[in-house]
Amino acid sequence: MNQKGSRKEMSYKKWFFKHLVKEKLLSIVLLIFLTIYIATTSVTPFFIGDIFGELAKENRSFSIILRTALLIALAGVIRAAADFVQSYMNEVLAHKVTKNVTEEFYNDMLEKSQEFHDRIKVGDIMARATYDTRQMNIFISPGLKFLFEASFTLIFSVSFMIWISPKLALLLAAALPFYIITIYDYYKKLGPVSKAQVEQNSIMNIRLQESITGIRVIRNFVKEKEEIKEFDYETDRLREINTKRGIISAKYYPIAITTLVIALSFLWGSNLVTNGNLSLDDLITFVFLMMTLTMPTWQAGRVVTQFQIGMAAAKRIYEMKEREEYVPEPSTPTEWSGYQGSIKFDRLSFSYKSGSTRKKALDKINLHISGGSTVAIIGNPGSGKSTLIKLLMRLYDPTEGKISINGIEIKDMCLSNLREHIGVIEQEVFLFSKSIRDNIAYGKAEATLEEIEAVAKLAQAHEFIMNFENGYDTIVGERGVTLSGGQKQRIAIARALLVNPSILILDDASSAIDAETERKIQTAIANVLKNRTTFVITHRLATIKNADLIMVMRNGKLIDSGAHDDLILRNPDYRNLFERFSELPPIQIKEGV
Repeated sequence: MNQKGSRKEMSYKKWFFKHLVKEKLLSIVLLIFLTIYIATTSVTPFFIGDIFGELAKENRSFSIILRTALLIALAGVIRAAADFVQSYMNEVLAHKVTKNVTEEFYNDMLEKSQEFHDRIKVGDIMARATYDTRQMNIFISPGLKFLFEASFTLIFSVSFMIWISPKLALLLAAALPFYIITIYDYYKKLGPVSKAQVEQNSIMNIRLQESITGIRVIRNFVKEKEEIKEFDYETDRLREINTKRGIISAKYYPIAITTLVIALSFLWGSNLVTNGNLSLDDLITFVFLMMTLTMPTWQAGRVVTQFQIGMAAAKRIYEMKEREEYVPEPSTPTEWSGYQGSIKFDRLSFSYKSGSTRKKALDKINLHISGGSTVAIIGNPGSGKSTLIKLLMRLYDPTEGKISINGIEIKDMCLSNLREHIGVIEQEVFLFSKSIRDNIAYGKAEATLEEIEAVAKLAQAHEFIMNFENGYDTIVGERGVTLSGGQKQRIAIARALLVNPSILILDDASSAIDAETERKIQTAIANVLKNRTTFVITHRLATIKNADLIMVMRNGKLIDSGAHDDLILRNPDYRNLFERFSELPPIQIKEGV
């Protein structure tokens, strides 16, 4: 592994264990009760040895045997209580760490740039936030419990065995290299399989998410059988990976080594007892201590498995979380000044990432827009209309040039301060699976019902909302599935109006609304649009004609701008929109153009 790869690997492990050690109190309590649990486990062989030693005497004492048996029972009770507490603490620790990791991951995903979310599949993010965090949880509980138990038992038991008989303890020393070699080999073989397992689960999650989201398309094209066949292929891949991991686990040999050492301890120990070099009770104690190592040996295999999977999952979470794809906040942000949004585009250019290259979407846009203006943006698909709006909202940063609002470059504004002054109504409306009231009030949670109803009336939504049995408390279903396209867009318009933005953006927001409803909405919100800068991306000619300023876009460039009466005379692109609807005056070519 190269140095760079090693540093990267260490970084995600350091990040994971940082979350682990953050819960210091839980960890301390866990270790205390774990020590008690292991101590009572390790002293029990001494009590058993005492009983056998007493039985070997001619004048054996039943009272001593009874007392020792009671000590074994007491140790068992204490061990059970300590095991309950340490298991409980381990579970609490696991869930707290998982909760912190999940929240940190969620926060990072919300802060990532729009360009990041354009490239990353939703199913992949969901897999890391759910399946991968679950694998980290399993590593902590019971994986961490097994790790501590195995380590502490090994320390206690081996120390006692060396104290009882250094000669017999040499058997452990002889077996140690075989332990190390087999466990290391197991660890090395399991690593790639564990990584493949978590990645394959992510692939399945992506396919499932896409299939459910696109269920209508699948049904429209009668592709159910093909989708099932492809999903079956992915599940077969996962089964193959799990089978391979099972075969590797079946070849975990340290258990056999431990059993062999126990048998040899009996043989050699019996010889020492016969020769008077070891007492019977010490032999029994030694062998029982050796037997306590059987569980840690098995646990070591489980720990290696859970560690490999847990770390593979942690690495996936960390790598996505640490991608440097944020829209940076200014160190000393400038607050929004004034209400009207006077906007200036200054040599504005932007390119999307496309693999290792960038594809230009906007090219040197220059324009000044007065505050309170209504601006229509027209152009063929791919001309840069929506990209321009996304840059205005600072979902992306320009590749070159800048945008200023009221004389302040938007890079110098706090993101939340900028966006709370911009209301957006997009063509593809997204509604949350909450009530209509919650969806309208999403940008202003403290809004009263009266305020919500007022903007719903402006958006021509109040009437159809009240036709529902539960009115504004009607749950709209996932992505607003229970509503028609026009209903969803009217709720989106109400949602945008409620925050009373300085700049209002309507990105083809009336595409799912009939002409009569659109006329009512335009009439109703005419007063609302006054003293506010409005951008309208639309193909509705009536809306375009009434705009104060019209921007004509083509291939990422602003080829012309002006009022309708001027553009209709001089711009061929603009004229093409109207030619099939009415007779136009002859085009006028300006000299020098």
